[in-house]
Amino acid sequence: MSFIKDYNIAIPRFRITDNSLHPRLGRNGQHSICFADEDLITLAFQAAANLKLETLNSKLDGVLFATSTPVFKNRYHASFLADLLNLPQGILALDFTNSTRSGTDALLLANTLIDSGEYKNILVVTADVHFPAIGKELSTPFGHGACAILLSNEKGIAEITAAKSYSSSLAEEFSYKGNTIQYDPRFSRDAGFKTNLTASLKNFITNPKAYDAVILNSLYARIAGGIFAKTGFEETHFAKDTLTSKIGNTGAAHALLLLVNEIENEKKNILLADYTNGTNFFEIKKQSTIQEKVVQNQLENVEFITSYQDYLLLRKAGNYNSANYETKEMFSSEMMQEREKDTLQYLKGLKCDSCGTIYYLKSTRCKKCKTDKFSEFQLSKQGTVYTLTSEHYFPSSFPPIHMLVIDLDGGGRVTVQQTDTMYLENNKIEIGSKVKLVLRKMIENDAKPNYFWKAIPL
Repeated sequence: MSFIKDYNIAIPRFRITDNSLHPRLGRNGQHSICFADEDLITLAFQAAANLKLETLNSKLDGVLFATSTPVFKNRYHASFLADLLNLPQGILALDFTNSTRSGTDALLLANTLIDSGEYKNILVVTADVHFPAIGKELSTPFGHGACAILLSNEKGIAEITAAKSYSSSLAEEFSYKGNTIQYDPRFSRDAGFKTNLTASLKNFITNPKAYDAVILNSLYARIAGGIFAKTGFEETHFAKDTLTSKIGNTGAAHALLLLVNEIENEKKNILLADYTNGTNFFEIKKQSTIQEKVVQNQLENVEFITSYQDYLLLRKAGNYNSANYETKEMFSSEMMQEREKDTLQYLKGLKCDSCGTIYYLKSTRCKKCKTDKFSEFQLSKQGTVYTLTSEHYFPSSFPPIHMLVIDLDGGGRVTVQQTDTMYLENNKIEIGSKVKLVLRKMIENDAKPNYFWKAIPL
């Protein structure tokens, strides 16, 4: 079977509480919300870019991307992400969309491909960014997040010892010609969820006592206790979903986030069941101790949105229907972007062969020693603010835009925007501040993709 070699997650910094969305209802849930220049591509990149890069660059032979909220039509998200990560051309790249089960669909296929022996290392990335209709936030589970899992035929953190999918023809809720179609919830639970889960449990499970954590990712999870009990499970087997109350339900990413969370909780034998129009089952055996708990780290770095109006400003990037709302389009040339991709996208600069001076932008001659011989140099994504200014005319949800000139660690100087500036007093950057570069959108209400580097405090 395949092994989970490495993983990482990406949860936006900002949260809004149910009480801020609807103060009179007195609920205590929280939802992770993208900043205005974040989307599922930037979240997916953030999750994947921090994996073992030596494996990604030299041995990776597949990327599977899963989401229920795609940003592109007629363009592969998997190929686009592979290019952002500077992965080899020509590798397997597939998209899984249209279902909140697509995250485990991708994991299931990756496991099958590695079992076949034809593939050795496959990157599975799932991300979802969904905004409910205004006024429907508490009746629609939502939260923004991403998870990246590197599957390999080499031993790693955990082993997938069994995996199988059981389909169901009943679609509980779906969209058809722009309309939402929903069956009676009681009929959906009985004819769909209960019927499928009962049959698939009997087929897949041989020893219920073998598991010390059972993850059931389903909107109907609360009524599943009796079904599992009939198969031999006990209540103590079930892993508590501690993520939904803190970040909301993250759609296609949620099942894999729950899996990562239980791995970090040091569970040894895990059963994962992901239900949406059928159930994907996985049996996972943990192999090694986790050194860094990424879930807890990202749950702690939180900034709360203080008003519903601020939430509406953030969701402008997701779905904004005001008559005064217009998309903006920066000047950009696809040919120029492709030609300068090494510099603009991969942050590869130049190093003078004579004096060692580092340049971000190309130079025909070294300004220090006047020679013209350079070698390629990989620039750092961390640095120190050399100077900064504020731009009041550049379009943004939270003006002004703060422009930073950054001296990168190891050499090179770049000029980028600061981001996550919704509440600047909590994100203050000054001359001398240490910062890191993150991938975001240059213009928040863009007419086409314009991903580039911005800076946040380190």
